[in-house]
Amino acid sequence: MRVGSVASGKVLDAGAARAGDPVRQRWPAHDRPGQWWRLVPVTGRNHQYRLVETGAGLALTGQDRSPDGRTGTVALEPDARDPRASWWVLPQADDEYALVNTVTGLSLDLWDGSDHDEAHVGLAEFWRAPQQRWRLHTGVAPGGTRAVMTMVYNENVLLPIWLRYYSRFFAPEDIYVLDHGSTDGSTDGPGFTRVPVHNEEFGVGWQRDVCQRHQHELLRRYDVVLHTDVDEIVAPDPRSGDLGDYIDRFDDDFVTCDGYEILHMKDTEPPYDPTRPVLDQRGTWFPNSSYSKPLLARVPMEWHGGFHERKDRATRRDPALRLIHLHRLDYDYGLIRNQVRTRRPRARMDLDRGWGRQNRLLDAEKFHRWFYHPGSAAKPVRTEPVPDHWRHVV
Repeated sequence: MRVGSVASGKVLDAGAARAGDPVRQRWPAHDRPGQWWRLVPVTGRNHQYRLVETGAGLALTGQDRSPDGRTGTVALEPDARDPRASWWVLPQADDEYALVNTVTGLSLDLWDGSDHDEAHVGLAEFWRAPQQRWRLHTGVAPGGTRAVMTMVYNENVLLPIWLRYYSRFFAPEDIYVLDHGSTDGSTDGPGFTRVPVHNEEFGVGWQRDVCQRHQHELLRRYDVVLHTDVDEIVAPDPRSGDLGDYIDRFDDDFVTCDGYEILHMKDTEPPYDPTRPVLDQRGTWFPNSSYSKPLLARVPMEWHGGFHERKDRATRRDPALRLIHLHRLDYDYGLIRNQVRTRRPRARMDLDRGWGRQNRLLDAEKFHRWFYHPGSAAKPVRTEPVPDHWRHVV
């Protein structure tokens, strides 16, 4: 198995696996034997295990505590029977675990939650932080056959972006576009499998049911299915590889992406040019947990409307896997897209409950306020520059 950090998305790596060496974190990779471990039960002790690197057979051990007793170090040692090599494996929420050394009483800790390869892996008092929670990636063989799907209606700007990106990782026959009656010609071309769907009115409940049913059907033929809205690009941190690499090593039941929204700064950035990559033209994004969605899965999913969460509310967040939301890709186009959506008959429940209200804003002042102040009418979002290493992704 691999031992993955909830904070960074990287996994424990024993490197050359020499006695006395520390451990570090690295991106998961098939060709790094130091990333594979065995949990060996401690005889006669409930929830106690030894964590043994599979190549050299060295055990992860807790080392000396600091003078104040609040922190400590870890290292690889040859004797797995050393009491310091014993760990409590304590379940937390959402298939996450705390690994507590039985001798020191301190938890395995990724010091500041950094994704830097040289970030310190050691021991600290347990305080439930993400850097002290770990996932044990076991069970199914990674990779396998894959499919991607979305639902569209007259998306002549966003569908080409979606297809251009996902066609890099999925064959045309494995790309499924559920077409809800498009009339703009956007679904006439080759490169994907068009699946006509119909309902007299659009509703988030109907959309959820149709996509969920199709996801279940695809999993009868594929190992892994990714479902996204047409304005959603799922991409791992490019320093770890691309989406194809991520799926090749994906061995969980499902994973929750980390939501980020692209923001068009219309006073300094030109209108979107479809002949150029998106992130060549847009330099600002911001985190939005509303779009941290569980979309990549090996199991049939049961979603709430909008696909923002599972019905059982389980999450398996990977901070290295982003969902890049393109709703705010272009200010003027966003208003045009809302006009198209408003002309479509909408389910009464959606209207009564305000579901998808942001997709029907036509008043210029209200639209502007929503575009640049999505959290509060009084406070703008806290934006971040898009890092250079993301610029080539989409």
